[in-house]
Amino acid sequence: MGLPEPVGRQSDVAYLPASGHQVVLGTAGTGKTVMAMLRARFLSQSGATASGRTLLVTYNNALVAYLKHFSGETDRLDIRTYALFARSFLNQHGAMKGQAIISSGKRRELIRSALEAVASTYKPSKFFERDPGWFEDEIVWISGMGLRTWEAYEAIDRLGRRTPLNASLREAVWKIAEEYRLRRAAAGHSYDWDDLATSVRDHQAADDGPRMYRHVIIDEGQDLSPEEIRSLAEVVDPAGSVTFFGDYAQQIYGQGMSWRACGLKVTKVEMFKDNYRNSTAIAEFAIALSEMPFFGRTDELVPPVAPRARGSLPTLVACTDRAQEVSVVQSIARQWGQVGTVAVIGRTWADAEEACAGLKAQRIEKSARFAWSDAPGVYYTTYHSAKGLEFDTVVMPFCSEDTLPHPEVVKSLGLDDADERESKLLYVGITRAKSDLVITYSGTKTHLLPEGAGLYAEMQP
Repeated sequence: MGLPEPVGRQSDVAYLPASGHQVVLGTAGTGKTVMAMLRARFLSQSGATASGRTLLVTYNNALVAYLKHFSGETDRLDIRTYALFARSFLNQHGAMKGQAIISSGKRRELIRSALEAVASTYKPSKFFERDPGWFEDEIVWISGMGLRTWEAYEAIDRLGRRTPLNASLREAVWKIAEEYRLRRAAAGHSYDWDDLATSVRDHQAADDGPRMYRHVIIDEGQDLSPEEIRSLAEVVDPAGSVTFFGDYAQQIYGQGMSWRACGLKVTKVEMFKDNYRNSTAIAEFAIALSEMPFFGRTDELVPPVAPRARGSLPTLVACTDRAQEVSVVQSIARQWGQVGTVAVIGRTWADAEEACAGLKAQRIEKSARFAWSDAPGVYYTTYHSAKGLEFDTVVMPFCSEDTLPHPEVVKSLGLDDADERESKLLYVGITRAKSDLVITYSGTKTHLLPEGAGLYAEMQP
């Protein structure tokens, strides 16, 4: 299948300068992924001026499959996740021997033991009684920002981090991070998934040979860390280009990053506000969510413009219990999946699988490849794995106060940080819907959903 037909200024982006750094920011539904595909095809096609080997990096394997479904790979165009790019790059540099990358579970275990070891050298403090997940999240942020020294961590503005840390507490965190890395090395692992980018940068700096790519296009760039963006910029031929596509309202990993913090040198930012995906009613619901006080702000958030097609209001269904929610979800999926694409999107895989138990539906997992199809049918996935995709109808079950924000996220990060991150996840799920959106809950609906006359219709089964 060919690329979707570009609308309005979308086609212009393909022909932005083929050298230097370009930034394209847009809200959900503005066609950033379409523009990224157009740009990648143009820069990689044989015979075009300044064309060359091109890398299109996107957020997960589900999106890789989606992009290949429309544009396909060629010998001049690689479509990859960042993780696949980094592993390939480091392998070519002889830096991926053995079990180089530690598993997520083992990393948690080592961070927990590092926390206990460092805490034993201090007087008893409530700080060290925090959930180990909080320390893991902070270490991930340190890696993502590319902080290599205690002095750099002490001085940096912890953008996107709501929990304040004074110098003495930061020093304790740094010691835990260092102890974790020592234990990781002792266990035979060179990296975790979050510090691959720093190693890519180091190996590229030591390599005076030709660069791997002439052009790099970054789709869903808001969910890469600053260090990952820097590493991608550095593997590009000096005569080539880096094009960054992003939507800060969809940021879901808490970096609080800015393309400016990534060293991209840009004289003009291309802004896109026209929403070509969502109906007006769905767009207005998403806009109301993005205006909630806990949603967070950035100076690079593009205010969305609602489309012209009004459409039906999002529907909130108040159920008596989870079993009734499952019944409602499956009834909608069976009926509407006969005439269009329906996605059942859960906060966790357990939620998505519970909602679709016994239902004929295709799983979309961000870590797995699958065959994409535009034919009517039912899919099920999570907020994270739905990133960048779109469906005629989206059904979001279990949006109750006791499930959103997710209790484990609240436990690890505290309510303020959890509200900000989980509301962005909700935004991602909501904006996947083109024409119809149904949200179910039992008990009390989550406080993360916006309130307001005319935003939605509420009903009981």
